[in-house]
Amino acid sequence: MARENVVRSTGGAIGRYVHALKMETNGVVERIRSLLARFSEDEATVRRLAATDASFDALCNEYCKVIELLDSFETQSKLLSERLAWLEEELLTRIEGYQPQ
Repeated sequence: MARENVVRSTGGAIGRYVHALKMETNGVVERIRSLLARFSEDEATVRRLAATDASFDALCNEYCKVIELLDSFETQSKLLSERLAWLEEELLTRIEGYQPQ
């Protein structure tokens, strides 16, 4: 009976450890996804460095954040360009003498 309790409690700890390890691995994969897309020919090296070199992993993390920021800025830039085009059209309409009611 005591052995079953040890196995059960150890199994739970191991299960939690494996789950945490999988989550950490998924986090590493997420952080290096865009880097792997950019340097696909060096995938094995990128994966090894991300797993074994903390400073490389930190650079990967920063790279991922910058990519996300650029994506956000591109979206904002597109929205602002559309708004600018609308404003120019409205201004030109009024310059040409149309007055909204």
